[in-house]
Amino acid sequence: MPEVRLHGREEEQRRIAGFLDRAEPDVPGILVVGGQTGVGKTRLLSEAARHARQRGLSVHHPRTADLKALVPAHRPHSPGDRALLVLDDVEALTAGELNTLLRTVRQDPAPPPTLLIARAATAQTTPCAATGARVDLLELSPLAGGAVHDLVRDLIGVTPKAGLLDAVNCAHGNPRLIVELVAGLVEEGRIGPGGELIRLTPQQLPARVRAAVDEHLRQLSKESVQLLRVGTILGRTFPLSQAAAMLGAGTAALLPALDETVAAGLLTFADDGVSFQQPLVWRAVYESIPQTVRAALHQEAQRYAARPGAPAHDAADLGLVELGRQEGAREPDGTVVPGGAGTTGAIRTLLRTGHTESVVLLIRSALNRRLSAREDLVLRGLMAEFVLAVGHAGAAFAADRAGPAAGSVPLTDAWADAVIDQLAGAWPEAARTAAVVLSGLEWAEGRTAEAVRWGRRAVDQPLPPVPSAGAPYPALALAAKLVALGDLEEAEHLLARVSAEHGDAVHRLAADLVRAAADLRAGDLDAARRRARDVRSAASDSGLPGLAAWASATLCRAELLAGDTGAAAGALADCREDQVALRTVPYLAIRCHWLDVLLHAARGEVGEATGLLAATPVPLPSSRWLLLSEPGAAAWFVRFSRRAADPALADTALRTVEKLAADNPDAPAVRLAALHARSLYECDPDGIARVAAEHGDAWTRACAAEDLTALLDERQAAPEALPQASSPRHGTWLTRDHVGRMTLVGAAYQRQPTPDRTEVALTDMEHTIAGLVARGLTNRQVAQRVHLSPHTVNYYLRRIYGKLGIRSRVALARYVHDHGLAPEGALGRL
Repeated sequence: MPEVRLHGREEEQRRIAGFLDRAEPDVPGILVVGGQTGVGKTRLLSEAARHARQRGLSVHHPRTADLKALVPAHRPHSPGDRALLVLDDVEALTAGELNTLLRTVRQDPAPPPTLLIARAATAQTTPCAATGARVDLLELSPLAGGAVHDLVRDLIGVTPKAGLLDAVNCAHGNPRLIVELVAGLVEEGRIGPGGELIRLTPQQLPARVRAAVDEHLRQLSKESVQLLRVGTILGRTFPLSQAAAMLGAGTAALLPALDETVAAGLLTFADDGVSFQQPLVWRAVYESIPQTVRAALHQEAQRYAARPGAPAHDAADLGLVELGRQEGAREPDGTVVPGGAGTTGAIRTLLRTGHTESVVLLIRSALNRRLSAREDLVLRGLMAEFVLAVGHAGAAFAADRAGPAAGSVPLTDAWADAVIDQLAGAWPEAARTAAVVLSGLEWAEGRTAEAVRWGRRAVDQPLPPVPSAGAPYPALALAAKLVALGDLEEAEHLLARVSAEHGDAVHRLAADLVRAAADLRAGDLDAARRRARDVRSAASDSGLPGLAAWASATLCRAELLAGDTGAAAGALADCREDQVALRTVPYLAIRCHWLDVLLHAARGEVGEATGLLAATPVPLPSSRWLLLSEPGAAAWFVRFSRRAADPALADTALRTVEKLAADNPDAPAVRLAALHARSLYECDPDGIARVAAEHGDAWTRACAAEDLTALLDERQAAPEALPQASSPRHGTWLTRDHVGRMTLVGAAYQRQPTPDRTEVALTDMEHTIAGLVARGLTNRQVAQRVHLSPHTVNYYLRRIYGKLGIRSRVALARYVHDHGLAPEGALGRL
């Protein structure tokens, strides 16, 4: 690898230069440089020593921290010389030892030396209390994005492409890991001549990366290494209690190992547990475990995850401690189920044991406390589920909040009391409501199988002789979840039941909105827009602005997919008119915020979209609800992170969607969404092609097809290089700028047989592009006509040339004229 400059350390170099310039003749100065292993302490000290020599200091690099060796090492050549003593990677040099050193050297006639000390990442003490010495501390942070870009450019000699930078960002700004990763990719031929990443998946990291991480782990205690290895099995972020259980130790026994790994910059604390700071280390440690051992550890982790918790403390505020037995609650069939921790654990336990009214009280009590944004959203969402399920849908969506909720939202004490009154003594109505709310809770926490199971149980509950006004809601709620998961057939069956059995306007209109969501999944934009407009008009006429807001949000999404940002902006403005409705149904407010981000991104307003993402009360890249309801959202965040130069967006979305995929192995839509995001992040064309071929969501297929085109175009690679099984099915969708107009085209990436030059089969899109080019249009003009990007048009043009055996636009125009090809092609029939 070539010699690289020191990047991203300008401020630190200024501080060191100032420290050296301020050195006093009779007062020893000490600068302690700290930071995680590999962050660049040694390189910075080397630069500091070079600057010190330029200032006339004699520089000494003793090889040992033994005090007897240090004393003669610092001695200058003459009494007037100044010396700089550089101690690299000191494990532990206490204040007492420093004082001993300073007292010793002060006996000499020479001025006391200036000390530069690079403290080891795992050192538990910092030498900062030496008597009579001037001590400064300098902590090195990971490199920022610009410095990472420049470092990679120096390493490979060309400007790196976005996919390569995504892979490098897995090193979390650690210079040593970046150098090892890039060097390893170069050695294994995985970086192209244009600075593009050939592929990181699906096999392994470069061998030298794994060797570097192994060397790092050898510096840690055995207990720390065990914690890291078990942690990788549990995920990028994992609960410490589960790691302790797998290691057969108490949580307190893991604290020394936790301290050491956190000090080394390997682990950090997260809201939902302990997290690996660097995805690269996480993956390298995981790959270091033999595959057979990994399989056994995964099985063991699943057993521990299935063990019931101890939710006794969750219900204590309600005086219902007996419900939180150590063995957990029981289903009617006697099955033991876990309770969970925190307020949601208490809610789960109480609902499963029939204390539905107590759950309303618990949610109301919890909402009066200070909660995290996500907890607040989940609890308000559950309260909305209660309100809708017990028959207050009309009032919730109406303009006039009649009765106890006038002028407020259904989270007030009055609304809670109304819900309790409705539930009191109403079994099985209370059982239906409990199942609906449990389904909503499981969905909010990302467990789709449990959400659908409880949703089906709610639908299957027998109705009383006179069903309540909320009877249709369980079927609607389940249908919406099934649409998100791609099961459109069962969803339509439920919606047909609602339409046949319940004639009230509220639920009929709500059913049409769920159908509109299904239309979007199937790619039928015209049907989705028509339904959304009809519902918006009918809801406005019926005094149901909440439903009108929901319809406007659906219409906005359809207009965005159609590429009409003006109409989308108008629909979004309509959605926001009813602020009470947005508070009544909290997830509708999150959806509006997401649509606003997409709208600004579609307009090319990257800064505004980034600002909106930063301003959301709940971070959208980690929103399980959003990633479930929008299967292409995780990949969108990966894509947008490149435009916004914010790798944290991609990292957060990847971590969340892969956790969802791991928790929902039987949900193909979730699994393919995670594959799409990961493959896009790591420039894996096979994975992207599989998503374009298999995913049931039209937008996700469209984005995957466009991603594949862009990736192949970047590499100047032909589609025939892809395996036959990876080619998308006929009739895939492409989008302009990934959120613009969706245009049905032929299977642009299917392997084509060698054509007979007398009768060449062009796809409809190739037919159209050939005709437009033959008329003299430029690639950009053609792109505007067919609603694709110019580079995609260029890709199609190269395919056409290959099929026809020609090399120029003139030859293409002659071919079109001789064969009578019309320029409209497929698009003229849409």
